[in-house]
Amino acid sequence: MTDTSITEERAEPGEPAAPFFITKPVVQKLVEGGRIVFECQVGGNPKPHVYWKKSGVPLTSGYRYKVSYNKQTGECKLVISMTFADDAGEYTIVIRNKHGEISASASLLEE
Repeated sequence: MTDTSITEERAEPGEPAAPFFITKPVVQKLVEGGRIVFECQVGGNPKPHVYWKKSGVPLTSGYRYKVSYNKQTGECKLVISMTFADDAGEYTIVIRNKHGEISASASLLEE
């Protein structure tokens, strides 16, 4: 007996779903020279694309910033190391897939 069904490898199981937040990032307090971690958990089907912004400017991993997204668990992180006063402000995570786009923001407050 042969199985004639064909599965599309790129297709994800389950119902299509617009992006959503399971947990959102929370307000953090700035400690100069320290390390800050904004984290949240997201979902959606297909798995959403994720990016972070500060005051409307997209952030990428680099010298002091580390952006990570675990597509299996939906965990997203923005780590800022060696913080200084200019890092204070509003940070936004944007998640999107073909069914929609949403965002959540949290502030980094100066002490």
